[in-house]
Amino acid sequence: MSQAFELHNVSYRYPDMNELALANLNLQVGNGEFVLLLGASGSGKSTFLRTLNGLVPRFYGGEIAGQVCLHGQDVSQLTQRQIVTRIGFLHQDPERQLLLDSVERELVFGMENLGIPEAEMKSRMAEMSHLFGLGALWSKRVAELSGGEKQRLALAGVLAAYPQVLLLDEPTSQLDPIHAEEVLQAMRRVNEDWGITVLLSEHRVERCFHLADRIILFEAGRVTFQGTPEAFAAMAMSEQLDWQHFLPPITRHFANARLLPAAGEAESGIGSTLPLTVKAARSLLAQGDPDTRKPPVRQQATADHSGEPLLELCSGRASYASDGQREVLRGIHYRIHQGDHIALFGENGAGKSTLAKVLAGALPLLSGELRWEREVVTERFWDDSWKRIGYLSQNPNDYFLHDSVEAELDFSLQQAYADKAERAAKKMFLLQSLDLAAYRHRHPHDLSGGEKQRLALAIVLTAEPELLLLDEPTRGLDAVQKNALADLLHSLPVKAVVMITHDVEFAACYANRVSILSQGEIVADGLPDEVFSHSFYYMPQVYKLYRT
Repeated sequence: MSQAFELHNVSYRYPDMNELALANLNLQVGNGEFVLLLGASGSGKSTFLRTLNGLVPRFYGGEIAGQVCLHGQDVSQLTQRQIVTRIGFLHQDPERQLLLDSVERELVFGMENLGIPEAEMKSRMAEMSHLFGLGALWSKRVAELSGGEKQRLALAGVLAAYPQVLLLDEPTSQLDPIHAEEVLQAMRRVNEDWGITVLLSEHRVERCFHLADRIILFEAGRVTFQGTPEAFAAMAMSEQLDWQHFLPPITRHFANARLLPAAGEAESGIGSTLPLTVKAARSLLAQGDPDTRKPPVRQQATADHSGEPLLELCSGRASYASDGQREVLRGIHYRIHQGDHIALFGENGAGKSTLAKVLAGALPLLSGELRWEREVVTERFWDDSWKRIGYLSQNPNDYFLHDSVEAELDFSLQQAYADKAERAAKKMFLLQSLDLAAYRHRHPHDLSGGEKQRLALAIVLTAEPELLLLDEPTRGLDAVQKNALADLLHSLPVKAVVMITHDVEFAACYANRVSILSQGEIVADGLPDEVFSHSFYYMPQVYKLYRT
């Protein structure tokens, strides 16, 4: 197989950093391969992708050693135009990739820069629009799009240039399950039908693990595994390695529930029998003991809804248009009770972030009212509402004002605590709880996507609010960090948490209530088992296995 990429003794260090971000990489990626990059947040996956397309060190600076070759040519010797005509790159943060004000202009921008004829541009635009479901968004301004819609637009713009290679840094992090599935299947088709080489970094592996020809695992800037998904699953289940959290939930369930031979039997064939998909798992389950076909009993703590709600939205209507047209919330009624740990689902553009902004006071209502502990919310309520309601928006960059992680926390803690010792103790608790201690002197904008997300959450938590409204808090977090986040949220002295998410697997572990929003209205609301069991797309993998 001819090679798309070859790396020879590649090491890289970011500016002003002591440790290497990449350390002595030697590997090849064949033309037409589909490669899944795994690793903890900050392990080097994003840096690796930036190295392949020359952004490291051209844009980021720093020190690089070794050689990176694209189709046999040294990347450092190629012009930027030569690189972008061959490589399509989707940034971890789509907002940084969108430059123009309208969807239509954004779609054609890259093609115009490559000098593609107008007639061909129109054809490609129609194709990409259909592939990523953008038809209804053409006339919209980019600023009006949801995070998931921006992610699809950025990906469509990348693919419209017909690259030979796609580098995708968490392309489904802000997508609802339906669009995430569609995007990954589109990537599978362009890989199989067009022969495009795909390198995909992803934490939500349940939809893409089985699509990969090869898995590359990064740990602290080094490659510690290369091989097939089946080989990785076999090694992950060995007792000597701590890689299980990189496996799809269905694979972990089979191994941990002892539905297959013991983990130590990897050399005798467990790797070939561990299921990587629900279909494979269902087939294996049908061959086993009938007692193993019963779904596991899930213990769920429920909130007490018998009393008055903590926060209530009554007949709420909201719109971003100054004339009140194009309502996003349509007479919605929603109650949040003490003890609620809510996972709020909905397709991109359904109004989830808008609902959070209304509840946090960041967007005024067209009509209706908010009530906090039975009292109607007035303008005076918002004067010190940050002590009652903590709001984490979809974009963590909105929270950064200072030159280091520690300075960000110091500034926020000064607003909340007068006592210096109390501030110091709280800062250390947040740094350790959110795994930020090692980055305390780093600039916030130099952090990885997951690290930024954790820092923004730490800033919100400095005020110890009674209610937390979190918009995509698991974006960019690896499985270990998600578990730590769940433990942290359960331990905090908050009365309730509302978490907007597309991560059904995390919600299944954390939430005690699930709501689904569609076209500005709540269409499902109840215990996770109730909502998941009656859902088609909003259903965790293990639920699908036992669905009758």
